[in-house]
Amino acid sequence: RIRARADSSPRSQLAARQQVDAMAEVAAAEIPQAEKDELYCAYAAMILQDESMEITEDSLNTLIKAAGGSIDSFFPALFAKMCSGKDIEGMLKFGGGGG
Repeated sequence: RIRARADSSPRSQLAARQQVDAMAEVAAAEIPQAEKDELYCAYAAMILQDESMEITEDSLNTLIKAAGGSIDSFFPALFAKMCSGKDIEGMLKFGGGGG
């Protein structure tokens, strides 16, 4: 068998970095803090839902801190209240249908 060797030249490494950089439309450093806060809460809530755990202020804070994030203190409380009594699983399924 002939095995192809991975190209590790500086040029190919630069091309790979540029491709990765193109995965996001906006660099993380350019996202306003309020939007980061909202994204942290949304992702944490999805993780909690996926693990069948309750979405509370404390559980959101725990996940966000574990991810190395820091957000304004009112966001997790507000987000937990917003999720309370809602069919989060249904909302997540609704957005993921094929078609």
